[in-house]
Amino acid sequence: MATTNTSTGYTPFHLHLGRTPRLLPSLTSDAIRAAREDFPTDIANTLEAIVSLKTDVADAHDALLASCVAQAHTANAHRNADPSFEPGDFVYLSTAHRRREYLNGSNKRVAK
Repeated sequence: MATTNTSTGYTPFHLHLGRTPRLLPSLTSDAIRAAREDFPTDIANTLEAIVSLKTDVADAHDALLASCVAQAHTANAHRNADPSFEPGDFVYLSTAHRRREYLNGSNKRVAK
């Protein structure tokens, strides 16, 4: 719950509620009163909290997209070049599982 995601930089709790959780909540009346004061009570504070939450979610979304692009770039750096075939070239086709795929397919097919 309190583990920060490396891709987003936020905890799931923070993205859901807009704040980080308290580790051990106090049960004294003063602490409860102070906790109530932390929550927004007027419209301006509520709107500010909503905008802050939306900004955090947008930042997390941007971080996920950047992470996705970086991971794709790293994965594509190790790929081999696509083979080029010319008309008349001989190639080998693997037909090892063709019968099983045909038998496990749907009934809306026609044998060729």
